[in-house]
Amino acid sequence: MKLLRSPGKKMTPRLSEARFNSIDVPELIGLCKGVLADGTINLAEAKFILHWLKDRSDVLGTWPADELYQLLCRVLDDDILSDEETKELVSLLTEISGEPISVLFY
Repeated sequence: MKLLRSPGKKMTPRLSEARFNSIDVPELIGLCKGVLADGTINLAEAKFILHWLKDRSDVLGTWPADELYQLLCRVLDDDILSDEETKELVSLLTEISGEPISVLFY
């Protein structure tokens, strides 16, 4: 088993500021970290995040929720998550979570 770390970012000023814009943003950051625990996102996880965001429409005017919501609506429009869409989501979720992704290979 190998543990690989992809290049990650420390908490950016944008992310640090976003954490204080809404009570739901820290929860969203935690949700992003949880989804990325296995290094990727699947269709069910993407739908779950979209549903979570719809239930908290007050946060949709705040980054990162606004950007994530728009991306999820676009990529889930056809109810299929392509490889390219998965990469796009993983990239944004990594930016939101502020941490590198750890992936286990067997």
